[in-house]
Amino acid sequence: MDEAAMNHLASTSFPLIHGKDESEDLAGKVLELQEGLKDLLKRVATVHEEHDKKRDENIMLQQYIANLMNSNAVRGVAGK
Repeated sequence: MDEAAMNHLASTSFPLIHGKDESEDLAGKVLELQEGLKDLLKRVATVHEEHDKKRDENIMLQQYIANLMNSNAVRGVAGK
Protein backbone atom coordinates (compact mmCIF):
# COMPACT_ATOMS: atom_id res chain seq x y z
CA MET A 1 0.00 0.00 0.00
CA ASP A 2 1.44 3.35 -0.99
CA GLU A 3 1.67 6.45 1.23
CA ALA A 4 -1.36 8.17 -0.31
CA ALA A 5 -3.52 5.13 0.33
CA MET A 6 -2.26 4.92 3.92
CA ASN A 7 -3.08 8.59 4.50
CA HIS A 8 -6.55 8.16 3.03
CA LEU A 9 -7.19 5.10 5.20
CA ALA A 10 -6.02 6.92 8.32
CA SER A 11 -8.22 9.92 7.59
CA THR A 12 -11.35 7.84 6.97
CA SER A 13 -10.86 5.24 9.69
CA PHE A 14 -9.98 7.50 12.60
CA PRO A 15 -12.02 10.71 12.68
CA LEU A 16 -10.59 13.65 14.57
CA ILE A 17 -12.10 14.43 17.95
CA HIS A 18 -13.08 18.07 18.39
CA GLY A 19 -13.46 19.21 21.98
CA LYS A 20 -13.70 17.74 25.43
CA ASP A 21 -17.42 16.90 25.18
CA GLU A 22 -16.93 14.85 22.04
CA SER A 23 -13.99 13.09 23.64
CA GLU A 24 -16.06 12.26 26.74
CA ASP A 25 -18.95 11.04 24.57
CA LEU A 26 -16.60 8.81 22.64
CA ALA A 27 -15.05 7.46 25.85
CA GLY A 28 -18.54 6.73 27.17
CA LYS A 29 -19.44 4.85 24.00
CA VAL A 30 -16.22 2.84 24.24
CA LEU A 31 -16.99 1.89 27.85
CA GLU A 32 -20.54 0.95 26.89
CA LEU A 33 -19.29 -1.25 24.06
CA GLN A 34 -16.73 -2.87 26.37
CA GLU A 35 -19.47 -3.72 28.87
CA GLY A 36 -21.56 -5.18 26.07
CA LEU A 37 -18.61 -7.26 24.96
CA LYS A 38 -18.04 -8.51 28.51
CA ASP A 39 -21.70 -9.53 28.70
CA LEU A 40 -21.42 -11.38 25.39
CA LEU A 41 -18.28 -13.19 26.55
CA LYS A 42 -20.05 -14.27 29.73
CA ARG A 43 -22.95 -15.58 27.64
CA VAL A 44 -20.56 -17.47 25.37
CA ALA A 45 -18.95 -19.10 28.43
CA THR A 46 -22.38 -20.05 29.80
CA VAL A 47 -23.50 -21.54 26.50
CA HIS A 48 -20.20 -23.43 26.23
CA GLU A 49 -20.76 -24.95 29.70
CA GLU A 50 -24.34 -25.88 28.78
CA HIS A 51 -23.10 -27.47 25.57
CA ASP A 52 -20.54 -29.55 27.46
CA LYS A 53 -23.21 -30.77 29.90
CA LYS A 54 -25.59 -31.70 27.08
CA ARG A 55 -22.81 -33.48 25.20
CA ASP A 56 -21.91 -35.51 28.31
CA GLU A 57 -25.58 -36.36 28.90
CA ASN A 58 -25.91 -37.43 25.27
CA ILE A 59 -22.89 -39.72 25.55
CA MET A 60 -24.31 -41.27 28.72
CA LEU A 61 -27.68 -41.86 27.05
CA GLN A 62 -26.03 -43.40 23.99
CA GLN A 63 -24.11 -45.80 26.24
CA TYR A 64 -27.28 -46.63 28.17
CA ILE A 65 -29.19 -47.39 24.97
CA ALA A 66 -26.31 -49.49 23.63
CA ASN A 67 -26.23 -51.47 26.88
CA LEU A 68 -30.00 -52.04 26.72
CA MET A 69 -29.77 -53.23 23.14
CA ASN A 70 -26.88 -55.56 23.97
CA SER A 71 -28.69 -57.02 26.98
CA ASN A 72 -31.83 -57.54 24.88
CA ALA A 73 -29.76 -59.21 22.17
CA VAL A 74 -28.20 -61.55 24.74
CA ARG A 75 -31.62 -62.35 26.18
CA GLY A 76 -32.97 -62.97 22.70
CA VAL A 77 -30.18 -65.43 21.91
CA ALA A 78 -30.41 -67.13 25.30
CA GLY A 79 -34.21 -67.40 25.09
CA LYS A 80 -34.17 -69.31 21.78
